[in-house]
Amino acid sequence: MIKMPFALDPRQKLDIYYVNVPRRKGKVSLVTDQGRISFTTRFGHDYDLIVLINGKDSCHIRISAKDDPATRALQPGGTFPDTIPLTLIGSRLYLKGVLNGKDTVNIQFDTGANAPCVSKASSGRLNLVFGAKTVLSNSQGINEVRKSLNNNLTVGHLNFKNIQLVETGNMQPGEDLIIGYNLLRHKVIEIDYDKQLFIVHDKLPVKAKSFTKQPLIDKLSLKTRIVQNGKKYTFYVGMDTGRDGTMRLGEEFTGQPGVWDNLKELTVINGRKIIRLDVTVAGVTFKDIVTNAADPNLPVARRSGTYFGNVILNHFNWIIDNLNGYIYLKPNSRIHEPYSDYRSYENEMRIPQRQ
Repeated sequence: MIKMPFALDPRQKLDIYYVNVPRRKGKVSLVTDQGRISFTTRFGHDYDLIVLINGKDSCHIRISAKDDPATRALQPGGTFPDTIPLTLIGSRLYLKGVLNGKDTVNIQFDTGANAPCVSKASSGRLNLVFGAKTVLSNSQGINEVRKSLNNNLTVGHLNFKNIQLVETGNMQPGEDLIIGYNLLRHKVIEIDYDKQLFIVHDKLPVKAKSFTKQPLIDKLSLKTRIVQNGKKYTFYVGMDTGRDGTMRLGEEFTGQPGVWDNLKELTVINGRKIIRLDVTVAGVTFKDIVTNAADPNLPVARRSGTYFGNVILNHFNWIIDNLNGYIYLKPNSRIHEPYSDYRSYENEMRIPQRQ
């Protein structure tokens, strides 16, 4: 189920919300302080609503089960499937590309990124023209930043035209650009950690039949069973390949009724509980993960999501079917690689801390 994610504004002539996975039937709910309405969407259809605010102001809303024109315009040219070499540095994923037909760029593929970004350290070398500004929310806070319009990016045989790049200062050394899966919203993306390949398909490959299948919901996330302090939870945990760690529990999880008070901590650091838990994803259980949980009563927690980092995600090969709204996972040869667990936490705690 998808809940409407924007504020009602009677000043808008028509406020359009494009369904995240329009080609798959889905339930959409509009929730206000006066009640809620839910209905099932079908691809190709619009659903028009009028919501009355304060008994006098009419908000005209359209729920559109169609491809968002903004992402439709980003469809790359090229031949499919396109197989592109993938490099792992630490636990992160990197591709090589060419920007504006002349500059070779090192690109991090970050499933947690909402928009293509360029590193402030690279923008001068790339001779980018910044003709606009926007507001960016990331690990550096919420800031007004520069935006470069009308760029062309080639990755493998794929060619993206009129790409907008947002400048950011929080990228790692050696990273020029960051792109997310949104840039390929109308394709099927395969990540093969075993062969270190990034493959873009225009239809679901046959091999997906041997993978575990899950629905793709509001954002790129995995249905996960969490066990902590004797309690069991089911939650959709986001996939963030730009995050090096195991996972993070944000307010959207810890703010559920009774969850925060039940989480048993090993210690507390800066208002976050350091906790030990088990998670099961696609039939694979990761025991004794040590991670942190945000206090939902603190304002900063409202900006923290619930994510798996690539230390967990790289234990699977996966296929993202953006067209039909499913994700497929299969354990790979890295399935026995270590992650931050309770044993490593204990060992670290035994090391005398320097004064």
